[in-house]
Amino acid sequence: MDEVQKILDDIRALRVQGARNVALAALKAVKIVAERSSDADLVDNVKNVVLELARTRPTEPAMRDALTYVLRHLSSKEELLKAIDRYEDEIREAEEKIADYGARRVPDGGVVITHCHSTTVVRVLTRAKEVGKEFRVVVTETRPKYQGKITARELLEAGIPVTYIVDSAAYLFMRDADLYITGADAITSDGYVVNKIGTALMALAAKRFDVPYCVAASTLKYDPVTAAGFEEPIEERDPSEVVDPSELPGAEIRNPAFDVTPPDLVDGIISEIGVYAPQIFPAMVAQQKGVSDLEEVIALFELVRQK
Repeated sequence: MDEVQKILDDIRALRVQGARNVALAALKAVKIVAERSSDADLVDNVKNVVLELARTRPTEPAMRDALTYVLRHLSSKEELLKAIDRYEDEIREAEEKIADYGARRVPDGGVVITHCHSTTVVRVLTRAKEVGKEFRVVVTETRPKYQGKITARELLEAGIPVTYIVDSAAYLFMRDADLYITGADAITSDGYVVNKIGTALMALAAKRFDVPYCVAASTLKYDPVTAAGFEEPIEERDPSEVVDPSELPGAEIRNPAFDVTPPDLVDGIISEIGVYAPQIFPAMVAQQKGVSDLEEVIALFELVRQK
């Protein structure tokens, strides 16, 4: 299979996990296309693959940000490839800052609970371990794709004790937790956090037991199109991921990939620019991004919606 097509298929099928990794995979696909293109075909070829990538996952503002960055640097192949390298470096540098800030929120001697798989969350927890903190992490299985297994394996490899539970046990285990932490797939202009389905239910449980809920996410997760009045799209995936429809003939089977947690349930967003309340975070990011960036992201978002 062609390498670019494999990346597209892997992103669409969730074989690439985590918004940060999706963005990096998308940049890799663009780089391959650019390297294969002649100077005459560069612009058309890159624009085509950008649109294909953007349509693979509706709820991926980090990837859309990366792709609009690509479109901004299409003056030449050399400039584009250098720009992609810079962007990849910025993603990794942001993750290290988030790890430093987030590690300070991890309770020494405490219990942390998390949901789904986030490269950024894993980095926060491994950084806390590196600086000498001892703690246990409760990891949900995260049906239907079981992304929690990835989190559990990575934490165990780092020497962090793990308790692995079914999703429906989260309320029970939240009672004894000291911190609830997740990543985010998107953060809206009014501070709502879009993340793996089940995140909001656990946030409610955290509020019930006075457990602080922190979101570890780079500024790339802020979705500027929500500031322009668009609603954050919530991806709904194939029902067969949940159950074979033939087992329940006549039943409606739903498989939303994400839910939305309101800002009053979130204690802080840990990003590379600092730790901020979700109500403040969008304004801090908007100061950095600027109006021109917003217009470019909206243009790509509208193209994707046209299909």
